[in-house]
Amino acid sequence: MIPVVKRFTKLQGVFHLPESGKIFSRIESFKIARMLKQELFSWGKDFSIVAHSSNGSTFELLLDENLVNHPQGYRIVVQGSKVSFVAATNQGLFYALQTFKQLLRERNGTLEPVLIEDEPDFENRAFMLDISRDRVPKMDTLKKLVDLLSELKYNQFQLYMEHTFAYERHEKVWKDYSPLTHEEILELDEYCRERFVELVPNQNSFGHLEKWLVHDEYKHLAECPDGFVFPWGIPSGPFSLSPAVEESLKFVESLLEELLPHFSSTKVNVGADETFDLGLGRSKELCERLGKGRVYLNFLLGLYRIVKRHGKTMMFWGDIIKNYPELVGELPKDVIALLWGYEEDHPYESECELFASKGVSFYVCPGTSSWNSFVGRLDNALGNIRNAIQNGKKFNALGLLLTDWGDNGHPQHLAISILPIVYAASLGWNMSMDLSTEELLKLTDIHVFGIDSLSEKLCILGNLYKKLSVQLPNANVYFTALMFPERFLENLDALNEKDVETIRESLEQIESVCRELFKLRNESNRIFVDGIVNNAEMLRLAMEWILMAKRFGRIDRIDETIWKDFTTRFIRIIEEYKNLWLESDRPGGLSQSVEKLTRLLRLRQ
Repeated sequence: MIPVVKRFTKLQGVFHLPESGKIFSRIESFKIARMLKQELFSWGKDFSIVAHSSNGSTFELLLDENLVNHPQGYRIVVQGSKVSFVAATNQGLFYALQTFKQLLRERNGTLEPVLIEDEPDFENRAFMLDISRDRVPKMDTLKKLVDLLSELKYNQFQLYMEHTFAYERHEKVWKDYSPLTHEEILELDEYCRERFVELVPNQNSFGHLEKWLVHDEYKHLAECPDGFVFPWGIPSGPFSLSPAVEESLKFVESLLEELLPHFSSTKVNVGADETFDLGLGRSKELCERLGKGRVYLNFLLGLYRIVKRHGKTMMFWGDIIKNYPELVGELPKDVIALLWGYEEDHPYESECELFASKGVSFYVCPGTSSWNSFVGRLDNALGNIRNAIQNGKKFNALGLLLTDWGDNGHPQHLAISILPIVYAASLGWNMSMDLSTEELLKLTDIHVFGIDSLSEKLCILGNLYKKLSVQLPNANVYFTALMFPERFLENLDALNEKDVETIRESLEQIESVCRELFKLRNESNRIFVDGIVNNAEMLRLAMEWILMAKRFGRIDRIDETIWKDFTTRFIRIIEEYKNLWLESDRPGGLSQSVEKLTRLLRLRQ
């Protein structure tokens, strides 16, 4: 089961699940009983719910904090003629139900006498989905994701926003991106609460506001209104709010005043990460006088005061303040720092130790490694998650937040992130059971994909990046070659002849995997399979482009027939990408994503 339960004891005797019967539940647990009834109905069983104790009940839902101490813990007892769910809270009963569903699934609707006792290692197990890099999911997609997360016992969900909430007075910013509306957030919040998932608002409030600051109405708030150059040499437009502009905090306050009432959460993530342009523009003199770290902290404290006026707990990314360890201790003791890093060898140990030693609460925040890759960097993701969770536990982190970003147009479909989502759920709940890759694939096939060997194909694709001699942080070579062809051509010699041979072999693997995937395709897993195949074909395009570049040297020297064939297939794959996008996601942002994906084709025009 996912997560693997803590204690599983087989009991004596036999158990036969009848075709019909009763579910005993007090009125306060009726919603859980109704979910159980629906699950049994899916197995062809006809059960009714009663609130009076009856010897004829097959199932009983019991709340007793003397029997289960942990508020999220539970016991399942299958013995004699009865199945008992016991917990201290309804949340615990809900988790008992999720385990029971998987128990039935693994045993094809049959049961045996067993005692299961379980509770989580991390109190807070969160997942964050980026909805600000062009791709904004439809409500049905979001609800299906919440269903999956809740079965895996995640209890927090964040939607990373920069410009994708329909703020009433800011239509110019979001009009091309099909944002979430006020009513949709209220609906999603309720849907999450029914599944014991806290929908945490996430509005970046310092950096990463280029979609706002590019417009004349907001440029006066920008640190660098005329743009700046990122540390890695790429030009950017206006990016961060300026701490030197008094209206900056007032602007954030106006956004949060409109956003926060739509969430029942007691928390809010204000972002404040990657403020690359701080001190390069309007706050230059201020940073020179006070120090950049102090200027950053002062603005963060301004955000904190806004959040406290709303009665919320502030979460923020810890990547900037960690560079000023002498200032970490000045953070209020009722904030939550989010410590992120996405490589397998990220220094989680030293970062956790720093914040723990200063008495600052924190979450560890690894990533799915799905972005900037087309098909993921699976082994890196698993190693990154393991590193974060182990050190988080060692230094008493408050929680785990798995992040799923969508850099450069979010071209990866959700299926690419599934294996890391499952792995983090399992390890975050039960650290004593670190699944092997083989176990992870098997359990994901059973409980997510519903068919054998689909996860294996995803694993093969997700580890092709490792075969090249060149490894990149936060990306793979194939993605960067296709998405940034000019830069790739400048560094063409980084790939050697052995890499060329590796790419040819990988092309054959992709073709074989795609053939096998189509054999596994059915109506229930179609959206997963089609997404994986589409991303695999993007990876294949990237490999073919690299081989052409190595052979011909320059794009204008590529043989016309070869280029025409490549372009025809490229366009077909993009059309399939559009169709898949529109099936799961909103139309806003699609054209922007496609424009990024097809940059290579425009080079030859």
